[in-house]
Amino acid sequence: MIKNTLTIFAGRASNALFLFLLTLVVSRQLGPAIFGVFSFLTTVVVSANTFSSLGLDIWMVREITKAPEKAKQYLSTILGLKAGTSLVTLLLVFLIFQATDLPETTLHLLWILSISLIFNTISQTLWHYGDCFKEFVYHSFLWAASNIIKSVTGIALVLFYGELELLIIGFVFAEALALILSLYVIRRRFGPFAPQFQFSVWWDFLSRSAPIGLGVIFSVLYFRLDIVMLQLMTDDRVVGFYSAAYKLFEVVVVLPHSLMIVLFPSLVEEFHTDRGKFKISFKKAFTVYFVVGSSIALVFFSFSGEIIGLIYGNDFLFSVKVLDVLAIAIFLSFLIFLLSNVLIVSGWEMTNTWSLVGATILNIALNLAWIPMHGAIGAAWATVVCEIALIVMLAFQSQKAFKEP
Repeated sequence: MIKNTLTIFAGRASNALFLFLLTLVVSRQLGPAIFGVFSFLTTVVVSANTFSSLGLDIWMVREITKAPEKAKQYLSTILGLKAGTSLVTLLLVFLIFQATDLPETTLHLLWILSISLIFNTISQTLWHYGDCFKEFVYHSFLWAASNIIKSVTGIALVLFYGELELLIIGFVFAEALALILSLYVIRRRFGPFAPQFQFSVWWDFLSRSAPIGLGVIFSVLYFRLDIVMLQLMTDDRVVGFYSAAYKLFEVVVVLPHSLMIVLFPSLVEEFHTDRGKFKISFKKAFTVYFVVGSSIALVFFSFSGEIIGLIYGNDFLFSVKVLDVLAIAIFLSFLIFLLSNVLIVSGWEMTNTWSLVGATILNIALNLAWIPMHGAIGAAWATVVCEIALIVMLAFQSQKAFKEP
């Protein structure tokens, strides 16, 4: 367990490092306004990725863990299915944002970056495939390699040319290269496979993964809608100030996610075979998540001025106030991530989904009320209030799941 955790964390830490360097270069070289546009574009594409993935990767790990003899069948079918869902998602993104009053240049960049959806959504399935057999090194290595390729490409393009459009085009080519690498590595380790286009099976898979997929979609919407709403309701500089603080929040999420990648298959096994052992594992995980989350939040709150000044410079000093508020959300997010996955492990994924739906609706309502009056600070407080409400809902439902025989 410790070895697997360190393997995943090493990969995620390298991800965080290179993405952090990319954020540093883009924010300092291009300024708050263009950095705000960049953050908006990446937020939309990351959010759209959840629609093309539909929870299939997490569901695949859970199902293959229970029935490893069907591994290639699941993998081939999901690869073909994701090729279709990514194209549908591209069309939806186009239709939704074409109806907004976003600047033509922003829409143009969004269409270019959206192409990366096709490559990334397929790559993620390949990364998760090794998790089904507890060979987490492949997930760690390929994820890290993907982000290193994107970050190095992005940094080079920004430093040499200083243009956002070239950076976006570079991202698309980097995602394509990462997919080629992922296909080579997974085929070499686990043998040949090919996408299957069986529409009747696709519907069966979608119906079975839908509860998890909806939970993932609303989870991402809940965490990322604030940047989209700020872009639509304020200006690029406000989005840039908020995104500067929020990028640090995203880096910290590396820790709970890395640990859960390792814990998830074991928790599934223990829940179905030894409920007492499952409860002990949960208590240990809760202690780790609580201590680590609260410690990081305290550091960010205590040294927010120094952190923002060191990373982004004097142009982003307003982000200090945003980070002070989001430090609270950092701690709460650790607990949310654990409780949400406990519900998925125990088969209560629809309960998890409905909790996230409620939190997302509340988030939208609070952002609509507070962004016009308070801008980025209002969006930050909306996040904190929603996370408190979500923890209460998830904790209550998790208790009920534990009481099941």
